[in-house]
Amino acid sequence: MRRLQWICAMSVLVLMGCAGIAVQYDYDPDVDFTRYKTFSWMPMSTQDSGARENLSGPFIEKRIRKSLAEGLTTSGLRYVTEGADVLVAYQLRYERKSEVRAGGYGAGYIHAPYPYAVDVRKYREGTLIVDLVDPETKELIWRGWSVSDLRRAVDPQQEQEKIAWAVRTILEHYPPY
Repeated sequence: MRRLQWICAMSVLVLMGCAGIAVQYDYDPDVDFTRYKTFSWMPMSTQDSGARENLSGPFIEKRIRKSLAEGLTTSGLRYVTEGADVLVAYQLRYERKSEVRAGGYGAGYIHAPYPYAVDVRKYREGTLIVDLVDPETKELIWRGWSVSDLRRAVDPQQEQEKIAWAVRTILEHYPPY
C-alpha cells in the first residue's frame, strides 16, 4: 500500500511539472488602451530570427504570427498593413537546463542514508515575449511573456496548437483592464 501511495505521489509531481506555463504581463498605467483598434508587425531583428530557426526551423515565425494575429483579433484589434494604432513585436528565447530529482531515502522496509533514486532531466526552457509599442511615441505600452519547458512537438499541427495555447494564455491579459 505504501509503495502504491509513493508511485501515485511521484506521478502527480511529474504531471504537474509537464503541464506548467508561467505567464506574466506588465503595462504602462497611463495609457488609454481603448484607443488602440488596429495592429501591424514591427520589423524583426536578425538576432530574433536566428533564435527561432534554432528552435523549429523556418516555420516557427509563421506559427507565432498566426497565433498572435488570431489572439489580437480576439482581443479586439484588427490587422492592417500600414497606419496601425499599435505595433506588435515578439521575441523567442531559450536556454538549456537540467533538473535533478532525488526520489527519497530508503526503499520498502530498508531505510538507507542515501537517495535511492536520482533522475537527471535535460530540457530546453523557452520564453516567448510579446510587446505592443505605440508607433507615435515609439514606447512600449504592454508586455506579456510566458516561460515553459520546450518539448518537441510530435507533428506540425501539435506544434501550432502548443504555440497557440501559449499565445492565448499571454493575451488573456490584454487589454489590461
